[in-house]
Amino acid sequence: MPHSVPGQSKLKTILALLLARSKMKSTGLEDISTELASATGIIFAGTNGSESGQEGEEAKWKRQTGARDAHHGARAVGQSNGNDVQDSKKENEDQELLKRYSPQEIALLRALQHEKKYRQGLRANDGKRKSPQTHNRSTIAIDVADQFTPDNWLPRSGHLIRLTSNHPLNAEPELSLLYQAGLITPNELHCVRNHGAVPRLYWNTHKLDIEDGKLVLSMSDWTKRFESINIPVCIACDGNRRKEMNLVRKSKGFNWSVGAGGCAYRKGVPLCDVLAAAGVRADGQRWVNFEGADEPSEGKYATFIPLAYAMDRTNDVLLAYEMNDLPLPPDHGYPLRLVIPGYIWVSETENTSHYHIWDNRVLPSFITEKDSSFAETMFSHPDTACNEQNLNSVIVKPSQGERLSLAQAKVGQSYRIEGYAYDGGGKEVEHVEKFWIWLSWHVDVSIVHLLQAKTITVRAWNVFKNTQPEHLNWNIMGMMNNCWYKVKTGIDCTDGAGPFVLFRHPCEPTGNGGWMKTSVENQIQSAKQEAGAPTKQFTRQEVEKHDKEDDCWLVVDGKVYDATSVLCWHPGGKASILGRAGRVHHDTTDQFAAIHDDFAYKNLHECALGVVTEKAANFIKAEAEETREQEGEGEICRRSRGVAEEAVGASDSNG
Repeated sequence: MPHSVPGQSKLKTILALLLARSKMKSTGLEDISTELASATGIIFAGTNGSESGQEGEEAKWKRQTGARDAHHGARAVGQSNGNDVQDSKKENEDQELLKRYSPQEIALLRALQHEKKYRQGLRANDGKRKSPQTHNRSTIAIDVADQFTPDNWLPRSGHLIRLTSNHPLNAEPELSLLYQAGLITPNELHCVRNHGAVPRLYWNTHKLDIEDGKLVLSMSDWTKRFESINIPVCIACDGNRRKEMNLVRKSKGFNWSVGAGGCAYRKGVPLCDVLAAAGVRADGQRWVNFEGADEPSEGKYATFIPLAYAMDRTNDVLLAYEMNDLPLPPDHGYPLRLVIPGYIWVSETENTSHYHIWDNRVLPSFITEKDSSFAETMFSHPDTACNEQNLNSVIVKPSQGERLSLAQAKVGQSYRIEGYAYDGGGKEVEHVEKFWIWLSWHVDVSIVHLLQAKTITVRAWNVFKNTQPEHLNWNIMGMMNNCWYKVKTGIDCTDGAGPFVLFRHPCEPTGNGGWMKTSVENQIQSAKQEAGAPTKQFTRQEVEKHDKEDDCWLVVDGKVYDATSVLCWHPGGKASILGRAGRVHHDTTDQFAAIHDDFAYKNLHECALGVVTEKAANFIKAEAEETREQEGEGEICRRSRGVAEEAVGASDSNG
């Protein structure tokens, strides 16, 4: 089916520049908002008249009576394109428009005109295009962090930030790198979500089983029996931006920041064609079930979608075998995936597997534990399932920690604020056909105004005129946080080079550099965890002796724990614990805090043995400081060169 071609575009976005000391006489307010919208029915009051600057009767009357000096408090300014002739023409047009609008409103008008022109130039995608992303051909390597895990055969990118210790790999790229790569994400920069070890599967031997043997397909059957399509699809974890929630109150999930998503071309066979070949008909209320080949701790990862949805060709449900025109990387489902590789069956009843019930749910905020009657009812309630992405938007530039010199605050200079936005269910700004990708947006603002801003805020609107909530809605699984995204500013004079404006995002994947700080509630819980702990001291050498499966000690927050009894039931599997056994390092504390809630700390407290000595504590502190310095200078060398094996799909992808 046709699809819109990805490209630079703006979502229906409101960008609020909350100015601290505005001298704009149009509103007299301290905080002034800027709206950036596409041609979607949002109307700015008093914009009658032509683009040439001729004033409409209503606008003229309002200006004469002083009823309105500005439109919606819009505050933005244009940016030169480097062409003298076009700039001169634009300047003349702007002079005419200045008779009606402020310079900031003119910039907003230009942005809307650009978007209108861009949308008119969109072409249809027939599903036969190649991915424009060609930066995913670089050699990757086996990470030292995977050396003692079940994934020690699997090459991975060094640009991914690990969020859940060494194993299993759950990682996101640095936000600026993700955005700079463009709308189509390189394979090595795409976020990774794993519940356990990656299955080691092979193209020549892998088979897809439909309806318990009714149709069994080898990988070579895909190109021989079915016609494939190649379309861009944005995949984002429902836990994207969860760290913001966890700073308010710990959820059951680990700290995704804002990089838990990516958009890549997926080539595969429409599921409806495969089901039709197996004799499946879309009659009655039935479900298509999917079960993966991996084996996490709580059983097979399985879920379902309604059969009617799967059989609707316009929904583009694919069994994909390529990602950006290359065989799927193992972390993304090699050799075949719908969600994960495996087999499919059709059932008369809904799926009741563990991960379908107890994962990817949004529950009311009053449910704070998973073992209550309310929790059991709501986790199995169909209305709490996350079936589609929700509307979300993020500011990328200015980036976290970016600084702008106050000396740059000159009239006529501008700064481009940029970001991304996405929505679920194929919904786009104007829903003409299914639209499965994310969008990038930008607005040019005067540096003079930007350097005065206290906060930069973005929120998106979709085709149904729905928008993001102002405040986050906490839930126990930490899912679907899509509140307004805010970047805050402050004055930085630390290096003596003159005052700068420092931009801070809510949080960052690791560390505490964002403007959000841990809540009082989290601090109270931390204090409770500290109370009553044993005080016996252990040296670094004593701890390092206990690094085996039958004798496993951990050091978290300077405390020593015997985790041997936890290995047999740990939800993340024993490999993630054994990788930290007997190690006296700061990263064990960082990783534990990132993925565990208060209940996990309670269970850990029951395994407490004592604390490390002052000398060992100083070693941990020094090692942490050294690591941070190396990261800042880009000097960490954690990776060893490796050669991708057959399972990666480089040599046997053609069968």
